[in-house]
Amino acid sequence: MYFSLILVMLLFSAHFLVAQEKVGLTTSNFGGINAAQLNPAATFNSKLFLDINFLSGGFFLENNFLYIHKEDYNFMNYLSKNPQLPGVDIPGQGLDYNRAIQKVDGFQRNDLMGPSFSIALGKLAFGVFTKATTVTSINDLPDDIAVLMFEGLQYDTLYGTKNINGKFDSETLEWGEVGINFSGVLSEYRQNRWSGGINLRHLFGYGSAYINNNSTEYTLVNDTTLDINNLEGESGFSLPYDYDENIYPDDGNFFKGKGNAVDLGVMYEKSMTYPSRSKPKKFCSYAYEDYLFKAGLSLIDVGSVKFSENAQVHGFSDIDVYWDEVDTLEFENLNTVVKDLSQVFYGDTAASLKATSFKIGLPAALSFQADYQYFQNWFLNTTFVLPLKISNVQLSRPAQAILSVRYESRWFEIGFPLSLYDFQKPRLGVFARIYFFSFGTEKLGGFLNYSDFTGLDFYFSVKYNILKGDCSRYKPYHDCRHLSF
Repeated sequence: MYFSLILVMLLFSAHFLVAQEKVGLTTSNFGGINAAQLNPAATFNSKLFLDINFLSGGFFLENNFLYIHKEDYNFMNYLSKNPQLPGVDIPGQGLDYNRAIQKVDGFQRNDLMGPSFSIALGKLAFGVFTKATTVTSINDLPDDIAVLMFEGLQYDTLYGTKNINGKFDSETLEWGEVGINFSGVLSEYRQNRWSGGINLRHLFGYGSAYINNNSTEYTLVNDTTLDINNLEGESGFSLPYDYDENIYPDDGNFFKGKGNAVDLGVMYEKSMTYPSRSKPKKFCSYAYEDYLFKAGLSLIDVGSVKFSENAQVHGFSDIDVYWDEVDTLEFENLNTVVKDLSQVFYGDTAASLKATSFKIGLPAALSFQADYQYFQNWFLNTTFVLPLKISNVQLSRPAQAILSVRYESRWFEIGFPLSLYDFQKPRLGVFARIYFFSFGTEKLGGFLNYSDFTGLDFYFSVKYNILKGDCSRYKPYHDCRHLSF
């Protein structure tokens, strides 16, 4: 079967060195260009006249199947020079899996934002950003397939049981991007202001793989025989890898695909005071107008990458085969695997190949944010993220509901988010900003060992910024003569 491709996808996504919503960066009034990743209108509503991001990144991983027993988990161990990884030799210890789960879901996202900036130009704001991202999603993978992948063909508990499975899918995508951000006032009346924003992004696909399964019926007879009664599905991949010679990276183009994406956002703000009617001569002298309440709605990650280099799409339909000696399937290289599968299923090594290009969608979502300043510099925020299914082959992000309280000032900020991952798993986090350095996590338990380890979340940023109305920390509040535009 093509289940082995899932392992290829997971290994492919795991090699990237460097969080999901990064609530400490994206909801802060000091978030700047980082906040535009959740709502493009946030750059205009920021306290910052100029925001320069040197480097920021995040790592997010969560699943409901694999875990490390809490007795064997020590986060600091993995930071040591020679970390000792948990083994699988002793059942019930080290790396293990959830035997009570029926559908396996998992999500991994790594982001690295390089040199980027945003600047406020009066009633408008403009920004440019660069990013590299890796995302892997697994949705509704049946437990019997997950157990078979973990245990191998020698797991006799599965022998003789007919497994009938419906739809499941898994996708992975690595891409770089360059984007521009525009935001500004849409309407303003008394203390009420509406603003809007847009991110326009050009994507460079480094590699991708996916599986879309419609139905699967099979029986594992023994460790050498697999009886497949029905198989309906499709798999595709485009990787920086020579499929014949096992050479990584291959000698082709660095980027295997390209595409475009867009983010849209609107925001309503209830200001503390009436807006100023004056029009300063210098952009840097526009003062920040504080708010009592603001709410935003955004559509994010709407787009796709088309892969047409080193790409293969294989389709499997009406498969009914008694596969003897399945254990002899050779994994010399990826082309050998797919040709052997095609030979077993169709009697022809090339019959399964359906196309040499495919398109994969980003993890699109609808997000709602609300922020209330109940005391000066103290804020209560709520953020919802709802995944959207736009295309047949698409990364899928989990739903999230986040409630956080934070204190923010010019040089210090701290907050505590309480979130419901996938609207089911409660998690407590913390984030902080000291001068121009920020760090945080939405899953504090991932660094501790009070429960079994199922995932981790961490993010950081290093930047420099100048406040609105305060163009230099060495100049008076309204003195902007040292800057000219």
